[in-house]
Amino acid sequence: MPPKQVNNFMKINKSFILIIALILVIIYLSYSVVDKSITLSYSNQGCESARADIDNVIPLIEREWRGMDMEQIKYKIKTASINKKEIDPQIKMENDLIWYGDVRFIFSSDRLVKVEY
Repeated sequence: MPPKQVNNFMKINKSFILIIALILVIIYLSYSVVDKSITLSYSNQGCESARADIDNVIPLIEREWRGMDMEQIKYKIKTASINKKEIDPQIKMENDLIWYGDVRFIFSSDRLVKVEY
């Protein structure tokens, strides 16, 4: 091959390799976006399911524990935490509230009246 043809062939070869590399990058990025959107969709379904379970359990707790005093509720929460082998249950007591993580046990006259999340 004459030198000019070799030079043109090298330019075409470099362009071809660059196009292939760009196509591979686009394919990878497309796959990544689709994969993340599917993962996010499953994650959202899991969160919605957990929230529905919490919404169903709160009225049960309210019904069973309503009227108990703060010490009884605190004892029940600590006992439940110990049974689950939780190292340090996040129990905070305020005036008419017991916080257990993000769950609020609301008291009036030292008696449980409501549970909120």
